[in-house]
Amino acid sequence: MVKKYDYIIIGQGIAGSTLAWNLYFKNKTFLILDSENNNSASKAALGIYNPITGRRKALTWNLHKVFKGLEKFYTRVEKNIGIKILFKKDIHRPFKNNTDWNDWNIRLSNQNFQKIVKSIDDKKVITKMSGYVNVKKYLTQTRKYFKSKNRYYKYKLNDKNIVIKNNEIRLNGYYAKHIVMCMGIDQKKINFFNKLDIKEVSGNSVLTELDYSLNYIINKKISIINTSKNKFYIGSTYHNGSEDIGYIKMLDEARNILNKHLIFKKSFFGIRSASKDRRPIIGRHSRIKNLYIINGLGSKGISQAPYCSDKLFNYIENNKEINKEINIKRFIK
Repeated sequence: MVKKYDYIIIGQGIAGSTLAWNLYFKNKTFLILDSENNNSASKAALGIYNPITGRRKALTWNLHKVFKGLEKFYTRVEKNIGIKILFKKDIHRPFKNNTDWNDWNIRLSNQNFQKIVKSIDDKKVITKMSGYVNVKKYLTQTRKYFKSKNRYYKYKLNDKNIVIKNNEIRLNGYYAKHIVMCMGIDQKKINFFNKLDIKEVSGNSVLTELDYSLNYIINKKISIINTSKNKFYIGSTYHNGSEDIGYIKMLDEARNILNKHLIFKKSFFGIRSASKDRRPIIGRHSRIKNLYIINGLGSKGISQAPYCSDKLFNYIENNKEINKEINIKRFIK
């Protein structure tokens, strides 16, 4: 007999894990099916949440709404798994030159920037409302937790597993009222949502050792995080396409920033999916009434996933329309 669920989640990356926790907190029945892809985006993710984005140092999209419940969400996850994954840290942004300093002083004429700047001098600006989530622990412990509750199975989805009946999608051996695809770049391999213009963005990060300590995150083109005694993570770099261009340049930059010789330990590589407008893609399939998607979170996955999964849940359960800037409808002609 096929067991019925409220939801089936395809993919246990950041988006799928976060949706699973949201459903768990709301007492919905669900099952996570994941292919355990070795090149998933999370392999290289540092998990930084940051109120500033991009080289132009713009405010993160929808900043205050996205960040409103972020720390509360991951703290609640911590209480369930019994392991700390959220670390609040300021971000120190050294200036390259006087132009940098002038640009930041201009930004501070905007009240929204004033809210996220802790201090500024002629050498650096320190921003708050930031930190990082240990992505590896988050995903590993999420998998372990839901495996123990029989809510997770390894499963490689392909078109042969899928049946369409009465405008509903069903998976061989499983049935759910709602199916949500959180597959990242692997979405392009499935004949559902594969027409979306999802871009491949490759990324690298590196684990190093150094007898030194920092109680903040450094951001100067790359990011440097001291996660525990002598352990430093550097990254993540992003490049259009799926090529692994390596970590050497990034490691050299980190050594120059710290003026110290970081000892290389291990490198990481992953492929993210990003939409052409660099906004998440959330919503329902245009023809299949019980099929949904969360995708395109890009480098902001840790900060955007709680907000996006909540918006999708309220769309499905409470018929609340999804913000047009992240709604899949913007790509449907």
